[in-house]
Amino acid sequence: MLSSTKEYLQALREGKYLLFLHWPQFIAEFYGKSNKNQEADEMVNLIIYEWLNNDFCEEDIKKFVILYAVHEMETRPIRELLSCALITISIALFPCMVYLTNNLQKHYITSKKLSSKGVLELIDKNNAYMDKQSFYNNLGVEQDKFFTWVREANVAEVQKAFEQIYSITYLRHLIDDYCTLLESTSISQDKLKSSRLSLVNRLSKYIKDQTELTQEVTDEIAIYVKRIWEMKPADFEEEFLEKISPLSLMDSAVRLLTGFSARFFNILKPPVLPVIATSDAEQSPKI
Repeated sequence: MLSSTKEYLQALREGKYLLFLHWPQFIAEFYGKSNKNQEADEMVNLIIYEWLNNDFCEEDIKKFVILYAVHEMETRPIRELLSCALITISIALFPCMVYLTNNLQKHYITSKKLSSKGVLELIDKNNAYMDKQSFYNNLGVEQDKFFTWVREANVAEVQKAFEQIYSITYLRHLIDDYCTLLESTSISQDKLKSSRLSLVNRLSKYIKDQTELTQEVTDEIAIYVKRIWEMKPADFEEEFLEKISPLSLMDSAVRLLTGFSARFFNILKPPVLPVIATSDAEQSPKI
């Protein structure tokens, strides 16, 4: 987790979208709130305040347009908690756009360190600069502008953002599915299942902490997967492992030959002859 709103907004401006989507969680913790129990309106107002006090501008809107366009794709690369974070931020975005367009942003900026209560009081006080009807009219105009920009978003930019986001979220969902299935499947005489499950859980935690699929991350995932391969995974697990971290050509060849050799020598192994029990009399030498 980053240490300030400024850093999260810098992540948005640099196109580090998954990192940016952790911003609401940071704000909740910064103001001493539980993200789960946080009142929706209060959370939105805290985001509005933080954004306006950290150089909110049209470029931020355009970057968020790209992120929102990815969110709306049929493949749903942004789901669950990340989707909730995006929706919360989008709700806060529209009032920020109203304040920017109507030159009201300056009324919400302060150098004082405010508690969450202080933030809410400041926003409530400054809402008097525009009556409710005018605000909602302006809000509708800004929302129409935003969704027009989403529909007209640069296809190449959206695709690039999608690839960056999906490369991580696809692995998160795949590993979660693997973990759930492994945990619920009964595999008789499998003494290594609990060890594999422990590794898969650790891999799941690791990938959820990542926001970009760098070479370093890919290599780390490969280490986890290689260790799981060494623990004799079940057939259904092999399909997951091959998707999570495809084997190199050399590893695939070694694994194929190892499996073939094991089957071959099992075929050649001579049958075990039955043991014929003999009586004590038959075993004793005759005199």
